[in-house]
Amino acid sequence: MDGMYCKIKPLLTMRKQHIAILLSTLLFTYMGIAQSTGDFTDSRDGQTYKTISFENAIMGTTVIWMAQNLNYKVQSSYAYDDNESNRKELGLLYTWEAAKKACPNGWHLATDSEWSMLVSEFGGIDKAGEALKSLNGWEEGGNGTNSSGFNALPAGVRRNNGYDVQGYFGFWWSSTPTGEEGKAWLWDISYGGPDMSIKSKVWHFDGDTLGGLSVRCVRD
Repeated sequence: MDGMYCKIKPLLTMRKQHIAILLSTLLFTYMGIAQSTGDFTDSRDGQTYKTISFENAIMGTTVIWMAQNLNYKVQSSYAYDDNESNRKELGLLYTWEAAKKACPNGWHLATDSEWSMLVSEFGGIDKAGEALKSLNGWEEGGNGTNSSGFNALPAGVRRNNGYDVQGYFGFWWSSTPTGEEGKAWLWDISYGGPDMSIKSKVWHFDGDTLGGLSVRCVRD
């Protein structure tokens, strides 16, 4: 009898583990989306970036994003506050023209439609920020759950007269022009603020080629 119990106990443990894995899979495939992680090493400077793959079973497509802001130095790219120590965590801020050229071979600056799809997969502009934002780094209780694995950081912005809103906002270029000279669509995730009931809103609007914003690359 004791021997039988010893055989049954591991079986029950395996069954529990199987159920846990199944529940995890169901969580990640909610609304037909499956997620997986990986990494990529940029041969230009040897930096390794975490990646996140979003597979939409309904659409039959897989999109692989860098799960970190790009940190490859090109002309017209800037460390926040011109402090090189900020690059390791936040990456660099790029003008739009620089951003379009900065991604490594086999990758490209995310398009507006790719951003739209990502935000839609995690609940739309009123909810996606919570899933996309990092667990730490956002001021005044604005941290996210990072359930997406995207790890969006509040790297701020470079303006004509200096740097601003690091810890409160993250801004990312898309490669898609708005149709107006020198303007492209960009995506902004905010900390939310202490008086806002929604701390996860994602804004979609156009910006010009001045200043500097963060960059996320997508595999071709």
